[in-house]
Amino acid sequence: MLMEAVRWLRESGLRVEDYGAAGRAGAGVDAILDVAADGRSARFAVQVRRRAPYPHEVDRLEPSRRELAKQGRPLMAAPFISEPLGSILTRADWSWADDHGNFDLRAPGLMFRQRRTAAAPAPRRRSLPRGSGSFAVIRALVSFGAREDQELGTTALAAQAGVSQPRVSQVLHHLRELNLVERTGHGRWQPDREALADRFLAEYPGPEGSEQHCYSLDPPTQVAIRAGQVSEPGRPIVASADVGPDLIVPWRRPSLVILYMKHAMDPTSLRLTDAQGRHDANVIVRLPEDRSVFPSHALVASIQGNDVPLADPLQQIWDLQDLGGADRLEVAGRLRQWLLSRP
Repeated sequence: MLMEAVRWLRESGLRVEDYGAAGRAGAGVDAILDVAADGRSARFAVQVRRRAPYPHEVDRLEPSRRELAKQGRPLMAAPFISEPLGSILTRADWSWADDHGNFDLRAPGLMFRQRRTAAAPAPRRRSLPRGSGSFAVIRALVSFGAREDQELGTTALAAQAGVSQPRVSQVLHHLRELNLVERTGHGRWQPDREALADRFLAEYPGPEGSEQHCYSLDPPTQVAIRAGQVSEPGRPIVASADVGPDLIVPWRRPSLVILYMKHAMDPTSLRLTDAQGRHDANVIVRLPEDRSVFPSHALVASIQGNDVPLADPLQQIWDLQDLGGADRLEVAGRLRQWLLSRP
């Protein structure tokens, strides 16, 4: 990872001397880089991360940043750093660089910046399994938490995901080849939930199906409450971003709600009118082709004495990232943390 970032720095015309950790690994320093151009130079203390931090995690890195600052200007190297996250890191006094030629290096009297890619390129390695219940199995594996008294077996996964046991076995063996699950004996499997969640969010193509943009004079939370009141087991309506995440990890006043339905319904029954497009909609109604957006075990939040059924947590995170914005990216990280740490 660091070698790739250094290559991009050099290809951009900067002179880079890499001194390795130089005995400083105990301070969390993975390398010391001297970077120079046009007669100006600076020394950077580098920390290499397997993944870029979520915005809400940046404040927690302050002790690490201070330790790095004793050796040089703190510089984070990660596989990919988005433009919103890059701005947050810069404000937190981090320099940064990624594997795709994006970087922002700052020191007194100098600034080196480059943005080559706006979105993370698709993974080159073998992708996650798709088709026939694959996403439902993956969502079930990620939802597997400490409340379970033992690892999941194919029978339990098949029941939870609503697919056949042979298909579950196919998906598990595919995931095992990606080192995302491991067999623990007696037909049991243990998922690497964090890695599996991150791969899903990076590769998921979206729920597909149809989408309708609507507008309501009422706040999105009230729309979600009304949707919950007419939701039925055979005709569910579940809420996603912004309302769903706000009901789990409160963060701000929701400005939009995505509703997933299994059956078409007249929007006027929810007091909605057609919007011209996403730009002026505060309600997005989706009839997804991917039915795994509906949780296999109901996820319900209560607000104002009303139950609001929610979409699968991974779907809520994906929707936040898809809608975009630094604040949504921050709550996506908080929701991811909640999902991976919940009992």
